[in-house]
Amino acid sequence: AVTKVCIFIDPAKGGGNCCLFLIILNIGIFQITKSSRSVLGEEDYLQFLHNSRVESSAMIGVLTILVLVALSASVNEGNPLDTTSQVMIDWNTVTAVSKTTTTLQVVVNPLLRRESPVHDAMFESLAALQADYTRYVPWLPYPKLAVAELDPPSGTALCKMLSGEEGNNQTVTLSCAAGKISKVDFASFGTPTGVCGDFVLGKCHAQNSSTVVSSYCLGKSTCTIPVNVNVFGEPCVNVVKQFVVQVECDPPMNHTYWDFSVIDPMTEDFMRATPNTRIINFSTIPAWLYKTASRVIYPDNPDREASPGYTQGTDLVDPTGRDLGDYYGRLVSWYTKGGFTDEYGVEHKSNHSYDIQYWECLNEVESEHRNSPESYTKVYDFMVDGIRRHADPDHQIKFVGMALEGHHEYNWYNYFLNISNHASPDIPLDIVSFHFYASCSSRTDPTAYQQFFTRADSFVEECKEIIKIRDALSPHTLLDVDETGVILPGDNSPSAPMFPLVYYNAAGAMYAYLFGRLAEIGVEILGESQLVGYPELPELNLQPQFPSVAMLNWTNGLGNARYHVLKVLIENFKVGDKLVRSSISNGIPVNGSFCGYQVTGQLLSMECDDRKAKIDKITFAAYGTVQGSCGNYTAGTCNSANSTDIIKSACLGRRYCTINIITSIFGDPCSGTEKYLAIEAHCSTGRGSATGGAIAGIYVQGFTAADGTNHRLLLVNKTPRNQSIVVKGASESLAFIVDDTRPTGPAINMTLTSDTVEMSRYAVIVIKFH
Repeated sequence: AVTKVCIFIDPAKGGGNCCLFLIILNIGIFQITKSSRSVLGEEDYLQFLHNSRVESSAMIGVLTILVLVALSASVNEGNPLDTTSQVMIDWNTVTAVSKTTTTLQVVVNPLLRRESPVHDAMFESLAALQADYTRYVPWLPYPKLAVAELDPPSGTALCKMLSGEEGNNQTVTLSCAAGKISKVDFASFGTPTGVCGDFVLGKCHAQNSSTVVSSYCLGKSTCTIPVNVNVFGEPCVNVVKQFVVQVECDPPMNHTYWDFSVIDPMTEDFMRATPNTRIINFSTIPAWLYKTASRVIYPDNPDREASPGYTQGTDLVDPTGRDLGDYYGRLVSWYTKGGFTDEYGVEHKSNHSYDIQYWECLNEVESEHRNSPESYTKVYDFMVDGIRRHADPDHQIKFVGMALEGHHEYNWYNYFLNISNHASPDIPLDIVSFHFYASCSSRTDPTAYQQFFTRADSFVEECKEIIKIRDALSPHTLLDVDETGVILPGDNSPSAPMFPLVYYNAAGAMYAYLFGRLAEIGVEILGESQLVGYPELPELNLQPQFPSVAMLNWTNGLGNARYHVLKVLIENFKVGDKLVRSSISNGIPVNGSFCGYQVTGQLLSMECDDRKAKIDKITFAAYGTVQGSCGNYTAGTCNSANSTDIIKSACLGRRYCTINIITSIFGDPCSGTEKYLAIEAHCSTGRGSATGGAIAGIYVQGFTAADGTNHRLLLVNKTPRNQSIVVKGASESLAFIVDDTRPTGPAINMTLTSDTVEMSRYAVIVIKFH
């Protein structure tokens, strides 16, 4: 139990009203253990109770002495802002109806392969979410996991290539299914260049290459060639050596290179784990469909990242886009129609019949192949056309466009959402997608994680502009923020220090905060990114892959705080919920004055209760790092010089005023630091009050079901400080808590025993009222 003791100290001696919190263990043990019993097992609970009683008498004296000693050191320091506030919810006043679905994206990487030691646990964690609109993205770092036809059709020439990146101790298998290998057209162990049908010897070449291949393969229907210096000799020391071979079959036959053997297992596992609505995005186009200066080499090992990048070239080889459309049409048909007919009329059977509701056309298209709005719109139309021709003649599949990486790219929305810029008025504009990743100034300092929320506020303003464009040009189009997360500084550097576990709480809190803010304005889908990431894993020979974006522990496949925040949101909020007027008041009257306090990016309203009263005095106003409490505010070391003038201009002589707390009005006195506006005002008669949705860095939003029942409250602590708030009616209600007391989860489910809710740093709490 916590006892609050207030002591008055002579101001002349640097004092004032000082409140101490004494922990009285022997009096309050029942209150502590009442909630603990539901969390601990019965045996552990009894042991805890026993230990606490035995030790409490000794501890009380020590703790009392320590707190009193601390008084002399603390009274002369600037006290942090008193942030105990009361939540106010008007359940009868609806401010919006939620259209927002919370979900996630799953990007392909080696830890999701069946060979991975955490494969099973990771897919079990994915299945447990039961999410809708789960996004699946095989992507560019891993060409063999993302591209089903890595080499172009080659007519009667049968070709195979090794990049040499895995060392010169591999094998190559050639097969003429309906005949025998009759001729070796080209073979080189060294540094050959060119493409199938047009290979060229490089400066480094093993002279016996054709002889070796002939000895292994001529006259056989299938042959396997060992590729190493013991077989071919050493043509060039300390040089990465490739191996390419081109042969012919008798009778002649045409060859394509469709290969789903590595792609299918992971895709099948994803489909099994996500029975609800999915968005599929095979985001990487085969490199051979683009004009490039030379053949784009891809790694032989599916787990190795392509270097240099695989997505080279800006102009399609076929400017009509039919080849690109055909590739994607066959790819979709493989998964929905049981197979496809290839470029030479040969059938490829898969036996898949998945229901793909949404197909997203590429990813971060400004970077990949350096698209413009005009070039991407053409590619999108080519893909839609090809998929409909091969796999969806009844136009059942819906399409997602753009997946933009950058910000404030309003020219993209203006162009793409204008149907007149598309090949046909029948081209669907079902969803447009875009991404948001916050960051901060420090990878390891939890106080820097507050910066996530400032960036989130800016993103909300950007979304409002996107909504305006959407509503004007294509109001039926849904908005999907299908990558939402944080990328910490130096994330893909092997030498980057590991961040503390509370980071996941802060990133999860930012996601929950964005859910509330975007539900307010009508964004339809919010996807957390991403299921799996990891630091350097030498034991698996894996380089870093965005560990700060991970939702699962890369060592055991279980969820971290980001995962559990998403799970709590999925389980407690639905499309169609009503958002109701919600605020926090800290307008405590002091000597006739009242106060308001609010974080950057929010609104702060100051109001006199008496309808005939006016705000006649601004006793204090500061925007920055304010300290103190109502009646005793002081400006921090960071302070906007024009704060008082702005507030006086907005509020004096009015009964009611609302201030938009943005840096374009107040300036930015300390970039990268979370800032607040604090006001102490006075009404000509009577009392006043202040309201806002994120007082002291706590975000609150009430929800009801469509019929007004099922009252729920979302609370997000956006700060690295433990805070207390009063929520009337919370006592005896069920709470779902994700906080730093259990950063690796699962969420704590408990019945609250008081209307006072304690929130640890970056905590997310959902209260379900009884």
